[in-house]
Amino acid sequence: MKNSGIIARRTSVKNELGMHARPASKIAQIAESAQSDVWLCANSTKVDATSIIDILTLCAVKGTKIVIEIKNQEDRMVLDQIVDFFEAGFGET
Repeated sequence: MKNSGIIARRTSVKNELGMHARPASKIAQIAESAQSDVWLCANSTKVDATSIIDILTLCAVKGTKIVIEIKNQEDRMVLDQIVDFFEAGFGET
């Protein structure tokens, strides 16, 4: 049985350059492996995590608080991968 509740984790942008095209592309790639929807939320804006353009519209600079949401438990590994990518400073710190 699928869990239809939203699962969310909080993180922040850690690298000096903020959210730019390369990390947005990697996040979209990770999110595309999910079975259901994945969203990024920042500054009261919620975007589709599979869309590079949508991610870039967050204009997330260093220190921006981000909430990553998934639609069901089956995608928890995707959620963890995205959080880990943020925590690692997108591999740039």
